[in-house]
Amino acid sequence: MKTDLIHSLATLAPAREFSGDTLAYFFFQSDKKEAVTSTQTLTEFQNLTKSAAFTAAAKSSFFIRESYIEKTNLVAVGFGNKKTFTAETARQTGGSVYGKINSEKVKSFGLHIDSLLKSINKNQADEVLRAFLEGFYLASYTFEKYKSKKTTPTLTSVVLVSADRKNEAWLNQLSYDVLTTVDCIFTTRDFSNEPSNFGTPEFYGNEIAKFAKRYGLKCKVMGEAEAKKERMNLFLAVSAGSEREAKVVILEYTPKKAAKNSKHIAIVGKGVTFDSGGISIKPSMRMEDMKHDMTGAATMLGATLLAARMNSKNRMTTILLFTENMPNGNAVQPGNVITARNGKTVEIINTDAEGRLVLADGLDLAHDYHPDLIVNSATLTGAATVALGRICSALFSNDDKLADKMLATTEVTEEALWQLPLWDEYFDDLKSNTADMMNSANDGAGGTIRGAIFMKQFIKPDMPWAHIDLANRAYDQGYLSYNPRKGASGTYVRTFAHFVLNY
Repeated sequence: MKTDLIHSLATLAPAREFSGDTLAYFFFQSDKKEAVTSTQTLTEFQNLTKSAAFTAAAKSSFFIRESYIEKTNLVAVGFGNKKTFTAETARQTGGSVYGKINSEKVKSFGLHIDSLLKSINKNQADEVLRAFLEGFYLASYTFEKYKSKKTTPTLTSVVLVSADRKNEAWLNQLSYDVLTTVDCIFTTRDFSNEPSNFGTPEFYGNEIAKFAKRYGLKCKVMGEAEAKKERMNLFLAVSAGSEREAKVVILEYTPKKAAKNSKHIAIVGKGVTFDSGGISIKPSMRMEDMKHDMTGAATMLGATLLAARMNSKNRMTTILLFTENMPNGNAVQPGNVITARNGKTVEIINTDAEGRLVLADGLDLAHDYHPDLIVNSATLTGAATVALGRICSALFSNDDKLADKMLATTEVTEEALWQLPLWDEYFDDLKSNTADMMNSANDGAGGTIRGAIFMKQFIKPDMPWAHIDLANRAYDQGYLSYNPRKGASGTYVRTFAHFVLNY
């Protein structure tokens, strides 16, 4: 993780007083000539307008070396057409611009805020600038913790440039919000990218305890002995073949000033630190990616920290379930029957359908904290990728109002979800002759729905619940300019945090 940019703060200076080496101006296609005319001294931009080199298309940028400002490079940033423009356009533009200035080895980068305010009003500019900076900073991420030779970033500072001192408070608050968001997403990416020989359940328990202390959250880390007392037999069945002890991490956040209508939201995340498949072992091809099988927990940690640092008025209880799924002489076997925490019995048909077992006991435990609703995330099924590809993840819920609020949240964050059915008829495929249910039907039909319908059996009546199967978007999302080409994406940290903050 790069920390240099994360600790930058907004400062202001008139354009002619900017001392950095590169200064960026913003343009929309609909008013490119007007924006250029308003900066008439920038003859380079005027010439650019007359040529076809820069059209101000979305996600585009044009670099002009050593312009009229002595030793200062200029960057023309294009946002495209105002009529079709979205915050996600700005976010992807930010990622693209970071790639451009990184290749040009820029050291100090300025953003000419007044050029943006000439094109759109302040409320619109706030949304655009937030998204642009999110994409810009997110694109700076690298995971080089275990490399002997690390990359030294060229860029060391980002300056928000405005001639109007009245903008200072706004820009500083905006910078704090953006940098806090990016910091929490980087935490999720770091956790998900950690190799499983280092990223063990114990490691994550210890690291999360440090975060809890830093940000004033209550933290409890349970080992297997305590999990056994809690009757979390499904959770323990998954870890039975591992030499590393499983851990359950419980974070509690209580707002300093809770509103009258504030809610208590339980948050649950699957944290399988390595998934070999167990006795139902996976194929060897890309098995190394199974270190990412704890991304549900990593995502919920990032979202919890972000909501807490943004002073959520809603209370949170976050349960993160860390374990390995390994095959040895003690491992759970296909055909075994295990009694869940809620007393229901499960016949294990496929030990590679382990995430739902981990979450089943975690969801039941969440009820003990008497929340108003429960949400969970998990890299649950490969079937999610088959069903939805890489563009959106699957949403399931037993409550239409809750589902609508989650979908409305994604309209703001632009991290797409698609609701799939959760009809009780799907449970017929999981009925067992030996136990109350099977954990898998062991065929490829509706796999992501079956995973969700299994988990629904551990949600008590009248408890609103939503499940997001993010397996298809957890990593290798490099088609978006602000995500690494390989490795964890941190997708849905913003969505879950925004959901908590605005529920």
